[in-house]
Parts: sequence; C-alpha cells; structure tokens
Amino acid sequence: MAFAQGEFSGGFKAGLNFNNIIGDEESADEVFSTYTSFHIGASFVYSVTDLFGFKAELMYSQKGTQYSYDGPSYFTFYRSSTGTPIYATGNRRSDISIANSYLDFPVLVYYKIGPVELEAGVNAGILVGSTGSGGITFSGTTQAGSPVDEFTTGVEFGYYNDEQGLDAVIQGSQVTLNTIPDFIQPANIDAYYEAADNDDNKYRTIDFGLNAGVAFFLNRGLYVGVRANYGLTDITNEGQDISQVELTQTNQYITRDDMDQNISIQASVGFRF
Repeated sequence: MAFAQGEFSGGFKAGLNFNNIIGDEESADEVFSTYTSFHIGASFVYSVTDLFGFKAELMYSQKGTQYSYDGPSYFTFYRSSTGTPIYATGNRRSDISIANSYLDFPVLVYYKIGPVELEAGVNAGILVGSTGSGGITFSGTTQAGSPVDEFTTGVEFGYYNDEQGLDAVIQGSQVTLNTIPDFIQPANIDAYYEAADNDDNKYRTIDFGLNAGVAFFLNRGLYVGVRANYGLTDITNEGQDISQVELTQTNQYITRDDMDQNISIQASVGFRF
C-alpha cells in the first residue's frame, strides 16, 4: 500500500455525481432536488512520505439540479409580426433538468491509515456546457382579460448560445389573444424566451469550492471512494436569474440577487499506478 518517499504516480477515476443547487427559494412552490450525473478524469499524486502527500486531478464533471415550480406565475406571448410581448397571469408548472458540465481541478492533501485514504482540499471549476430540458405548463388570462387555455411547451435550453424573445421560439402555432390573431403559442422554446434585456448567460463560467472525502484501497492500485464538494461561489448571474412568480408593475422581469451554490456527492471507482 505504501509509496516510496518523494514518488510521483498517476491514475484515473470515474463514477456518479449526486448534485443539487442550493439557495434561497423564491416561494414554497419552488423546489430544487437531486440530479444524478457522472464524472471521469485523471489524477496525479506526489507522496511526501509513505502516509502523507498531495494530489491534483483533472475531471470532467456534470452537475446540476432537478428544478420544479408549481404555483402562481405569468407567461409571455409574442406577436409573430412584430415581436411585441403581452403578459398573462395564472398558474405555471415547470419541470426542468439542468445539466452544467465543468472541467474541475481539485487540489487535495491526503493522509493514509492502512487501506484508508483521507483527503481534503479545494476545487476550481470551468463551465464548458450548460443545458436544460423538460416542460412548462401554463393556464390563465392575459392582462386584458383574454383567456389562455392550458397548454404545455417543451424546453430545450442551451444557456450559452440561445436567442431571446420571439427568436427563442423553436416551434409554435398562432393563437388569438386580446382579439388579435397574431400571437405565437410556443410548443418548444429556448432558454431565454423569457429573459432580461442583457447579454448575460444564466450561469457563471467559474466556480470555486471545498472538497473532503475518503477512499478505500482494495489492493495496491484499485480503490473506491466518496467525496463531498461544497461550492463557495454564486453560480448564477443576477442579470438572468429572473423571478418565476411575478413581474414589476411596468411588466419588467424581476432579477434575483440571491446565492446559488453547487453541492455534490461523488461516488468513484479508480486505479492508481
């Protein structure tokens, strides 16, 4: 089990992530629940003594959350000819799986007790992909009193490259609202169908966190491990973190200055050479 003093070694690992995004919920109707994904990557180890050393990793790690909302809300409709919005109020049900893919760079200190290796350190992550999928169901009335029958639109979110407003409609059909037969009822939408008027992406590029874990070596090289990762930074941009509950009195989107953090439990199988 022991490495010679001052020895470098390497290896690889892969496994499952059990992730969530924690933060201030806007209302009791908003729920963030566990999202299961995966990680894979390489590890690099420097043993200072037979028991103590340092290690660094380069990991592709998918994080995210299962987001749901069921309660009072609003919905935006756009005129197909001009892109002019109108707003309806009613009830919204959203169920969206959010998957954020990171290149993670953990740096840790470890200490060995027999076949058990304890570890703790820091982590830096670079967001390389951000998507969401699911659906939104809405029913209500426009602010002018036109009824909106219940309908469902699918969401195909690409938080890095999607369009805003009317351009975010992937597929839809014309409906009459406020006696005007020129509005689009979407069947599929992009991430920024309802978005503040700025160029921000929903999720920030850089994430920092703390790591702590334990590994059990089944032989000299093969091990299984569990690690917790606690994010320290706000992963959402305030400029596009909009309220699901209400608009301003002038029908502007309300942005939320809250703290949204990644939290993950990783279960891994690895091999060290």
